[in-house]
Amino acid sequence: MNDEHKPSPHDHHNQAISTSGGLAAVAKYRWPFWLFAGAIALLLLTLQLLQLPRIAGWTLFSFYDPGTALKGDLLISMGMKPAIDFGYTHGLASLLAAHWGFALLGRTPMAFLLMTAIMEVFMAVAVARFAQAMQLSKPALWFLFAALPVAVMPSYLTLTHPLEAMFLLWAIAEQACGRRERALALCTACLFIKPSMAYVYGLLLIIWTIADWSRHERNLPGLWRRTELAIVTGLVMAVAMIWRFGIRSLLLTIIPITGMRTYTDTRFGFFSRSGLRFWWPAHHNWLYFVATPAGIWLLMSVILLWVLVIRGLSHKSDRPVASGTIRVGGLLADWVHTRSCWTETAISIAIMHIAFVLGFYGWKYSWEYYSYLPVLFTALVISRCQARQVQLAAVLGLLAVSSQARSASLMLWCWHDKVRTRETGYLWAYPQQYAQWQDVCKRVKGHRTLILTNGYLPWMPKGMSMPLSWFPEPGIPTAIEMRRLKHEALAAHYIVVRRDYDKSGLWANPAFAPVRQRFNRLWHGQYFSIWRARHKNSSR
Repeated sequence: MNDEHKPSPHDHHNQAISTSGGLAAVAKYRWPFWLFAGAIALLLLTLQLLQLPRIAGWTLFSFYDPGTALKGDLLISMGMKPAIDFGYTHGLASLLAAHWGFALLGRTPMAFLLMTAIMEVFMAVAVARFAQAMQLSKPALWFLFAALPVAVMPSYLTLTHPLEAMFLLWAIAEQACGRRERALALCTACLFIKPSMAYVYGLLLIIWTIADWSRHERNLPGLWRRTELAIVTGLVMAVAMIWRFGIRSLLLTIIPITGMRTYTDTRFGFFSRSGLRFWWPAHHNWLYFVATPAGIWLLMSVILLWVLVIRGLSHKSDRPVASGTIRVGGLLADWVHTRSCWTETAISIAIMHIAFVLGFYGWKYSWEYYSYLPVLFTALVISRCQARQVQLAAVLGLLAVSSQARSASLMLWCWHDKVRTRETGYLWAYPQQYAQWQDVCKRVKGHRTLILTNGYLPWMPKGMSMPLSWFPEPGIPTAIEMRRLKHEALAAHYIVVRRDYDKSGLWANPAFAPVRQRFNRLWHGQYFSIWRARHKNSSR
């Protein structure tokens, strides 16, 4: 057979899409790729700009998780080793990527948001590539566009989450295009960014790879061709991380031991009290499920489970089925019959979402980390609907839009109430909250003061300092870090904590009790508390 007549590796994938796709119009429908990708990117960037007073909040970066990205960069710049000198729950590559970004843009919250925006542009291109490869119908595309605010956040708690989402979305797009070896390589790189979902997706890709190899070649050269890119990627990433951080840091972070211990200690989980605060909060009503992402997220999850296990997505052209019957086995049975890349990709997305819900879900806002998975899957379902495709897309799209009502209300509130000043590093702050912070600074002025915070304060008066700790919460600091934290606290004349830290967090943890017993609460306001060392006199 001449080379020009040999079947392409993608022919089977393309044929599977056209023969087992949705409406006949889907195969004929064509849309300009870069126009759609640009529209997605424009929407994501616009949402980020509209949400600036909320996501670029002084309180958010100074006292909560987003500040850990800046704190982590500070610690490694001081020569500290992740998972040794300070507890760290993510992959080393995310620290290194953030370090390069901050070196170029400056270690500021605005640099954090700019890096997030750049990653979201790449996410937009990945989503567009996925839509093109899976040949989504026009109603499915409209739903996908309407649900983007649910799929991709204007900002994330850390830089690790958008970086992981970018790599996983590109891997999904590559798998959808029939390039499984590239998807596996991207997934391998993602292990060094956040070693959680990448393990699940990587295992799925290995299963698909071995299944394909066993059908066609069954020899070592064939297996090597399918995995060499991933193996080389893993080796290069490992060598780079060892060179920068050392082999011990790599071994302690490539397996998420600290993260698993933290989830256990804090009793995180979808069905735990912290998980219920998202999908079944106290004193909720039906409006909660319409005006927040909880309703659309739960509905998409139910659709995903139904299609994966029971209904399937193949058309009657794939397998003769009596009208009105339900095929037991769902997508898994579809794959056994068709072996199409389309079905393989859909199953991968569904299993990842289920793995997240059952294994990785943490607290109230954990749904944001992988919310693109149910959105992509629902778009596939809409595209494959044999009837009422437009109606289904309209209902789900409207619910996705209405789910942003509370977020829009909060956005308007932030624009109206928050202010920016030079002292806040030009971040947005509530006047009354920042006024109380200024009062705290006056009360401790001239004395050595430790601000026990998870974040990164852009500006502090002389004598005030942050702990040299990435995330001073129970279960995360290493033994070396805990000794350092206790030493820093005992050396301080005052300790300032958030009010919610008085009864939770490291300050209220039994491990920190010997330190806390040496302090008395001097003053407490609506937002902050001041604790004074007992053995040190003060004129105040």
